[in-house]
Amino acid sequence: MDPTTVLNIIYGTAVLIKKTVEDVKANQQQCKRLGERIDAINQCLTSLNDRDLNRSEIKQSLDNFRKCVQECLDFITQFKEKSSWFARVFYNQNHKEQFQELNLQLSQCANDLNLGINLNQLFDVRIDENDQETDLNTIESKIDDIAQLMEQMKEEQYNHYRGIQENIKQRLNSLKYNLKQDIIKIKDPVKAREIAEEEHAFLHIPFHDLIQEKRIGQGGFADVYRGRWLSRDHEVAIKVIRIQFLDDRIKGDLVNEIS
Repeated sequence: MDPTTVLNIIYGTAVLIKKTVEDVKANQQQCKRLGERIDAINQCLTSLNDRDLNRSEIKQSLDNFRKCVQECLDFITQFKEKSSWFARVFYNQNHKEQFQELNLQLSQCANDLNLGINLNQLFDVRIDENDQETDLNTIESKIDDIAQLMEQMKEEQYNHYRGIQENIKQRLNSLKYNLKQDIIKIKDPVKAREIAEEEHAFLHIPFHDLIQEKRIGQGGFADVYRGRWLSRDHEVAIKVIRIQFLDDRIKGDLVNEIS
């Protein structure tokens, strides 16, 4: 990419960082500091003329800075995600080491660009320590909320895992049922005709060819789920009837309902 394009990308990413910082749920002070340091470097970049920008060493340093700024945005965005920010804070609190690494990379980029920036002043370690303490205190004030969100996430993970286990059992039973039906059709010609008539009455999709997803409806005797027909890649509705034993009468009523 030419230097002007790289600069525009850097400036645009810096704007996104500033907007993202406003919405982060944790470590806002350290996120804000990253954005301010990027802005300070960008301000100095405006002093470079076309001749400076086209020097090979500056072009390489500028591209490295672009990558670093994007990395900062990607990292900050993690604290904005509603479904996961609390987990990141739960396991790593104020992410001291990660912020230190990003600040070190920014400092190196500023040094390589040779912009005459006072790096000791811009990347003051004492300021970083104050930011870390501020963010940690904020996290401490949200302990109850973070713990509750973690518990909700764990419960959802457990329910999802339990659903997968139940689904595996149902798919196995479906495969066994289809194999038994095929054997019956070979052994008993009369039963084979009955099965064939039923199969022609409506479309049959074996359970092992379905993925059962989120429940979208519930009744007295059945639940309805959103699902996917794997071999056709179609979205379908799956009605799961909660009946322990399906006798011929109930089965007949069901066939009439869907035929």
